[in-house]
Amino acid sequence: MKKTSILIAGLLVLIAGYLYASPYLALNSIKNAAKARDAEKLSSYIDFPSVKQGVKEQIKAKFATEMIANENSDGFEALGSMLATAMIDPLVDGLITPEGIAAMMSEKQDQDSTEAASTQEESNKSNNLEYETGYDSFSDFHVNINNAESDKTVKVMLHRDGLSWKIIDIDFPLNDF
Repeated sequence: MKKTSILIAGLLVLIAGYLYASPYLALNSIKNAAKARDAEKLSSYIDFPSVKQGVKEQIKAKFATEMIANENSDGFEALGSMLATAMIDPLVDGLITPEGIAAMMSEKQDQDSTEAASTQEESNKSNNLEYETGYDSFSDFHVNINNAESDKTVKVMLHRDGLSWKIIDIDFPLNDF
């Protein structure tokens, strides 16, 4: 009976350890898929409808605050802002797709092959990124990616999906756009 209790306790510790480490394992898989430019594998870690909705809301909120700030502007500027707002949905829907990720990765690959001389500079830029990770709840995890040079932070939200994790939202610093 004592051996069974020890075995069960050990098994529970292993399960708890895996549950705690699982978002870090998912982040490592996401990083490896991005480095390998494996759009299909990377796409399996992204909840596209949630990410699209979040990006649309961010951009629309940015346009709304700019329209409120520029309320003394002429009618043409307001019309332009309304047209831009109407174009956000199809634009985001077209860009944030598995195919869009594959296209961005292939474009990045083309840039990498033509800009091989700037490898050291790119390496220095990636070293200026600071990462902060943590649980928000049992099923929610965040990664804050801070660029030390520009002091801008991108926040990536992950949500538990069974035993795995999926990216459900990406908050971009839109203040300079």
